[in-house]
Amino acid sequence: MSPSPSTPEILVADIGGTTCRFAVIGPHGRPDRIVRFPNRAVPDIAAAIDRYVAEADVRPRAGVLAVAAPVDGDEITLTNCAWRFRVSELRRQLRFSQLFAINDFAAVAWALLGLAPEQVRAIGPAHKCGSGVKVACGPGTGLGVAALIPDNGSWRVLASEGGHVSFGPAETQEELVFGRLRGMLGTISAEMVLSGPGLCHLHQAVHPDTEPLGSEEILARAKAGDVATRATVAMFVRLLGRFAGDVALVFRADGIYLAGGVGEGIASLIDANEFRRAFEAHRPYEQLLATVPTFVITERTPGLTGCAVYAARHIQPAELDRVARA
Repeated sequence: MSPSPSTPEILVADIGGTTCRFAVIGPHGRPDRIVRFPNRAVPDIAAAIDRYVAEADVRPRAGVLAVAAPVDGDEITLTNCAWRFRVSELRRQLRFSQLFAINDFAAVAWALLGLAPEQVRAIGPAHKCGSGVKVACGPGTGLGVAALIPDNGSWRVLASEGGHVSFGPAETQEELVFGRLRGMLGTISAEMVLSGPGLCHLHQAVHPDTEPLGSEEILARAKAGDVATRATVAMFVRLLGRFAGDVALVFRADGIYLAGGVGEGIASLIDANEFRRAFEAHRPYEQLLATVPTFVITERTPGLTGCAVYAARHIQPAELDRVARA
């Protein structure tokens, strides 16, 4: 369902731990009039939407919000941001006919139904995905995991908190690094290592005698050829490959798609052979994982694309028409 010129616009939003991205669904069913800004620029979600509506000069009357948080009911509390809101209250405040909130990586999983072939890039052999489960995962402010699952001729999405599973070394050379990480952080989850903050933690553990660096600086120096940060990124990529292999086994996936701001940032630094070696090194299922393709999503706003796909399946046209006539 794509809105006609007489139909009220549908807002789509990707609310991460540090950045907001907003759009409305354009005439071809894709995000249009995209605006992004840091969460810290506004006090709460309502103010963020008001800012977008003013800047983009739009008048949405329904919406889908992808949020970096568990979505278990009406009340939403972002995991890595102080924002909290009730979907029902926000809908009334905005005077929307319909408003949905979904997990941010659930939105990325929905996007797998709307991405064009040129919006993904293979890591390693570019096998064609089968018709089974496809999983979106990747590092940003946190570490997201969600699965797109076949369901009686259609699809459904299963969100998860897979980024918070316990995580540790699998090779001798990693023992010292993880020992330092445990000394810094206590019990280690995957997200503590495979995220923006996690990249910083990992760099401190790999190079304990150097100055702490932010994730953007680590990536910038690595891209410029700096030896120390390249070593950090190489270990990050290997650990990310291992985690992606774990996820592939959990869901018995036919394809794994990496997304997230850090995933986008390291895309050009990924050693495909090293990533695939770590991805497949899961005894006794090496041969099974060798058949599972892995990709990086190169589309810069997959969360918005996923919200548009979700809206096409869940926003009721009759309600929009009623709003248009009101």
